[in-house]
Amino acid sequence: MANSDASDVLKISTKEVAANPCSRGPGRTAYKNVFGLSVSVMLLFCAFQGLQSLQSSINSSGGLGLVSLAILYVFFVIAGFVTPGIVKILGTKYALMGGMVCHFIYVASNYYSDWYTLIPSSILLGFASGPIWAAVSVHLTEIAVKVAPILKETHQNLIGQFTGILFLFFQLSQIPGNLASSLILLYSESNVTSENCTNFSATMIEHKYIYILISVFLLFDIAAIVTLALTVDQLPRETPFRLTKNKFQVFLLTPLIDTFKVLVNWKMFFVGFMFIMAGLEQSFIFGTFTQKYVSECVGVSRVGFMIIVLGLTSAAMSALLSRLLKYVPRFVFVIAAGLINSGLLIFLVTWKQTASYLLIFLFPIGWGIADAIWNTISSSFVGILFPRNSDPAYSIARMWLALGFVIGFIAANFGDIAARVYLLLAVAVVTVVLYLVVEVMVYLQSKRPQPPLAVDEINLTELDRSPVSSSPEPLNTDDAV
Repeated sequence: MANSDASDVLKISTKEVAANPCSRGPGRTAYKNVFGLSVSVMLLFCAFQGLQSLQSSINSSGGLGLVSLAILYVFFVIAGFVTPGIVKILGTKYALMGGMVCHFIYVASNYYSDWYTLIPSSILLGFASGPIWAAVSVHLTEIAVKVAPILKETHQNLIGQFTGILFLFFQLSQIPGNLASSLILLYSESNVTSENCTNFSATMIEHKYIYILISVFLLFDIAAIVTLALTVDQLPRETPFRLTKNKFQVFLLTPLIDTFKVLVNWKMFFVGFMFIMAGLEQSFIFGTFTQKYVSECVGVSRVGFMIIVLGLTSAAMSALLSRLLKYVPRFVFVIAAGLINSGLLIFLVTWKQTASYLLIFLFPIGWGIADAIWNTISSSFVGILFPRNSDPAYSIARMWLALGFVIGFIAANFGDIAARVYLLLAVAVVTVVLYLVVEVMVYLQSKRPQPPLAVDEINLTELDRSPVSSSPEPLNTDDAV
């Protein structure tokens, strides 16, 4: 089992590694954490992604499914202000563990989905989602900064690589859960007689098949918790909770002030539109597209198959991005994502809504490419801009992402399809323009002399026992622009 926060820390100097490059060192530990974390995130979201893509269909009565998702992301936004303090108190590993338990409760509440069960569990998961994603991003960023000198990489490239690996597995999470949902619901359709087969209703599905599906999702959550416990290390915290005297100041007030400082930073505001765009485009395909173009046209059982295509495409693109970012500038991919989204949205506006298997399997390919770009580039860019303030920066970033989901799911309940498309088009254009402004400023700043990232020794939790030492300070680019 992985070490707890009380575990010793492996202390390896750069000179020792240079003398014996084949020795077991921080590079091996780093990748163990990256892949262990990525697999646990994949298993966790096998359940959530599969359930999220069906909410607008299986809980369509009164708009319960979409309303519950909107409420979930509203509380995701609210939680962002206290997320840094939670991560500081619990550490990245235990913040993730607590969040995964909340995921389990949310999935279980769908056994008896009603307003009094689904709404409270959505609120709980909304609060937990902030610490989950902040802990994931902080964990990867801290490891990248620490091992970059040993691996002879810049920490910027390593953050991009680790983020690409994470989102490769994250996108793969679309496959198992949605495959299970499609196979189970497809079987259930064969036992249902419908007079209107061209507009299949999810309410016609027997409840026993929904119970089977929820049980499968709960098994994914259990597997995620076990994987996290066995493979991911608790990184040493700068200020252990039990040894801190002024806990309110250190773990609540200071993180809250730091969060507001990042929130009003113009760079975060501009980059925040990338996360809003990511939330909007995901809520569009999970809410509007799955309900209006898949469930109502060819049957709810095809929703999972469509999401699998989306996930495979996104996963392949995420894996490709982790390599291509070394050779191709970021802005090329961001412009490409904006053009892809815009082109597909314009197509939907001009295309008559009819049953089409070609549409539901070709559209997700293009959408998945853009989705991978928004997720990978935005997350790695925040790590590059705010390495010293990664906790509040990632919290604010996820707040922007949640805001995009809130807007998207609310629009799916009250606006027509054309209005939702035009909203997405406008945000896509604004996002690309604001991103390019920040990218130009960062490029100009990079031409100025920068102090080197001094790292004399690397600290990473390992199975070996050795003395504890403090973590190195990363290069401060928070106020570089």
